[in-house]
Amino acid sequence: MTMSLRGIAILLLLFAAAVAAPGYASAQLVPPVPDPGACHAGTGPCAVLYETTENLKMQALRGGHRMATSALLGFAVRGTPLCPDELMPVKDPLPAYCALNVQGSDNISLTTGLGQFRGNVTVVVQELNKAGMPTPDSPELVIARGRFTGDMNFAPAILDSVPLGTVIGRVSLDGFGRPAPFTGVFRLPFSLGFPGLNGYLLNPPNAVPMDMKDWDIGGVADNETAIGYPTVRFEISF
Repeated sequence: MTMSLRGIAILLLLFAAAVAAPGYASAQLVPPVPDPGACHAGTGPCAVLYETTENLKMQALRGGHRMATSALLGFAVRGTPLCPDELMPVKDPLPAYCALNVQGSDNISLTTGLGQFRGNVTVVVQELNKAGMPTPDSPELVIARGRFTGDMNFAPAILDSVPLGTVIGRVSLDGFGRPAPFTGVFRLPFSLGFPGLNGYLLNPPNAVPMDMKDWDIGGVADNETAIGYPTVRFEISF
């Protein structure tokens, strides 16, 4: 990326105070974020995204495929391919995260559970109102763009009713070098048997279908919902 574009990104971040880090509005729920220590140690995801909307094609279902487009919102840890240090403002302390908006699509066989995915990602910061204060909605001012592609394995969910899916892919931000490989886990929310009580399966993906007695289940938190609906959680590791 040229120095001028980096300078623009840094200025935008400087003017958008609390932009790349959550918690910019104390009266609302704090957005869920990945743990930077676990990310850099390789023991946890470096980005966590939540599916806010999805459109599924009915005609594809009739043909034995699951084709859908989705919008996701989340955060990536600073110093990772989705949040390069060059996008960080020059201030102390440095923001720990970048906010991400993602538009993706997939095409999965209902026979094998295998398929492909692709899409676009934008790194966004908070817009300021006329008073110079950050607006309380989600970040929307674009400072970087990129794209991703890869292969999906949703056989656990489609064939075995285990609410997990995995991906292997590559992602890049324009002007920030070659595409970086990544792995990802989709954790699909499911009902825990009571109205409004939902959970995620926290086990790592396994090629052998898991017995339900071995499931490690965590509840869907209030800040992991979209207007009351539990969301699909997508964890990305580099």
